[in-house]
Order: sequence, then C-alpha cells, then structure tokens
Amino acid sequence: MPENTNDSKARVISNEDYFAEVQRILCKGKEVRIRIKGNSMLPFIKDGDTVLLRAYRGERLALGSNVLAKDKDKYVFHRFVGKENDLYILAGDGNLVLREYVEATDIIAIAYLHYPQPGGEVINIERNWSKFRGLVWYHIRLLRRVFTKLKLINSSTNKFIK
Repeated sequence: MPENTNDSKARVISNEDYFAEVQRILCKGKEVRIRIKGNSMLPFIKDGDTVLLRAYRGERLALGSNVLAKDKDKYVFHRFVGKENDLYILAGDGNLVLREYVEATDIIAIAYLHYPQPGGEVINIERNWSKFRGLVWYHIRLLRRVFTKLKLINSSTNKFIK
C-alpha cells in the first residue's frame, strides 16, 4: 500500500520515532497535541484524552505541573510533585507508589490544556486549582492505598458470604 494515501487506517510507529517528531516540532517553537495512553493520570486525565504541550526551556517549573519527560528508556506524562537535590520528582496521579526522578534536561514539555474525550470541555491545567488538586491527590496516596486494600478485602469477603 502506498504510504501517502488518504485512508483512515492507523499507522503504528515506535515511541522513539513518535517522540522524536514531537520534540522536533516543539524545538521549532510550535505546540503539539498528543493523545494520552494508559491510566497513570487517572482520575484527572484518562486514556485517550489529549493534551496540548509547549516546550520546556529550563524555566522554573511550578509544583503540580503536568510534564512530558524521558525517564531512562521510556517516555512518561506525569505530574511534577517535588524536587530532591537537582532531580525533579514525577508521579502519575493514578499511581499509588511509583515515582520517577529525572533531571531538568529530561523534561521535554509542559502541558497546559487538557481535552477530555469525547468532546468534553477543554480544561486549562496550568491554573492553580488544577495543580493544587493534583498535588493534594498525590499527598493522600497513603490513604488511597489503605482504601484500595480495604475495598479489595471487602469485595473478596463478600464473595464468600454470598
């Protein structure tokens, strides 16, 4: 099949190639809208939602910002939750334990608009409220883990009672 067709079939490319192109466009000073894959940013950003990115150029990063970064050999879209020495700490809103530690040079872009699907209202995620609620969600991870365990225990107990 010729490469330049107008069909609507999806093309699969490697993450490496995809994010190289994203970075190339960002380096030209343009914005890039990407689709989020996975559930690591639940409950605020869902699988299939899109976000609009602008290049990160080393400016002061506000706590609670959503960033695209490269962590070792993978790309992550997570929230900036703190700094330790010269490392930026990132965590997915849906993650109860995991965190990534990256250098400023690993941060590729900052997201500032969130487009929920399908056709939801656009959300400015650079607003203080969006950052604040994300940080609160991050800081109650321990409580969220406890409630998750209790929910699992309760659901398995109910199976035996029925």
